[in-house]
Amino acid sequence: MRTIEEYKKTMMSTLDNNVFIYTSDNKYTYMEFWSKAYVISNKIREGSYKDIVAVMNNGFNLFVLYFSAMLSNRTLIPIDPLKAENEINHILSENPSAEIIRDNSLLFDDKERQVTQSELKERVNEIDFKRVYLITYTSGSTGHPKGVKHSLQNLFAAADSFGSAVGLGEGFTMCHVMPMTYMAGILNTIILPFLYKCKIAIMPRFDVMSALSFWKDVERSGVNAFWLSPTMLNILLMIDKKGKAREYLSKRETLFFIGTAPLYENTRTAFESRYGVRLLQSYGLSETLFISTETNNNSKALSSVGRILPEADVQFGEDSEIRINVPWMFLGYSNEETNAYFDKQYYLSGDLGVEDNGNLYITGRKKDLIIKGGMNISPKQIEDVIIRNDYIRECAVCGVEINNEERIVCWYISSEKDPSIENTINKQVEKEIGKNSKIDLFLKVEEIPKNINGKIDKKRLKEEYINDFKI
Repeated sequence: MRTIEEYKKTMMSTLDNNVFIYTSDNKYTYMEFWSKAYVISNKIREGSYKDIVAVMNNGFNLFVLYFSAMLSNRTLIPIDPLKAENEINHILSENPSAEIIRDNSLLFDDKERQVTQSELKERVNEIDFKRVYLITYTSGSTGHPKGVKHSLQNLFAAADSFGSAVGLGEGFTMCHVMPMTYMAGILNTIILPFLYKCKIAIMPRFDVMSALSFWKDVERSGVNAFWLSPTMLNILLMIDKKGKAREYLSKRETLFFIGTAPLYENTRTAFESRYGVRLLQSYGLSETLFISTETNNNSKALSSVGRILPEADVQFGEDSEIRINVPWMFLGYSNEETNAYFDKQYYLSGDLGVEDNGNLYITGRKKDLIIKGGMNISPKQIEDVIIRNDYIRECAVCGVEINNEERIVCWYISSEKDPSIENTINKQVEKEIGKNSKIDLFLKVEEIPKNINGKIDKKRLKEEYINDFKI
């Protein structure tokens, strides 16, 4: 990994007239980008700003604000404006001294002014890389989210390790479609490509509507590096059944990074076959940032989330819980007792896994374990069996207390009308995992709710279908 002084040199070396950022209606050079960031940082330094809460949509202004906060040594607390109002208010109440910035802030109404080499150098040299730079709120499915504190040094070091492992460089243009207020939209698609001098295309935040123009936007900006979630892959597969982008992708060296949620093998196979690319699965947490990744140089290990990064120290507890120690460990929670999540220097991930020949495999989630008949049962194990069936598009399995007993419930999406498929699934489950893992209740649904990172929201599932839990 590079030193702080080397990171500063990297930042300074980009002050030129090369294109750095594409948006839907404009493009910006590094000079234009840095000039705007510098002017905004001056306003921040001159004002009473201490911490900054940004309740903003994806866009060039929010992108620049991350760098203005760096240049002014302020803590930035981004909040997704699509969150529920009561959740936004709760986060604001936890940060009463912070200045609230929204999309229409006068902070962004600046006159044209080019920053000079000496001005930027002075400001970059003043950056405190070790102070709390960022507080992101995790999109947990239970209770209020936790505020995760990170330094700029953490973000740069994690990005440095990941970028080196996957071979990122100046020849790539990264598309930004993740929510810009969450770690995947900050570290993965702002800090990472910036540090490796990639161009960045700020495309519409991904949803079903923006997916209709996704490949057109990709081609317009010459994108060849992607960060997508499994949910995004499934939507693209549904919309583009003929794989029209295959020809475009075949003419370019591409990197397709996949994260934030488990990637099922049938989704992976379908996408890779349709577009002729390789998907690179990775693993990380908001607290520990990048831990592992697949690369184009490594042979594919089915179901693996990639090779553990050289700087990451990963151990496994007696119950297979993944315990992590990294040089870029978060600085603590802003609203929780941090020590409760550690055993000595190891962060307790809550994920279960194994390592084989340097590859990391996620086998389940500790808190998702179902206890039935005195046995621990992994919902993920059952889901992995179910999803291999071609007629199952999506599924979720969890334990639900019904008639004072823990039962296994499966929600699934399928176009199949034959009611016998549920019996077929249970026969497969019994054969591959055991009789104790058979599903007690099936619920065929039109949609399975997910949180902002594309992970299935099992708490919401239970609440929405509480009246259907009858056996």
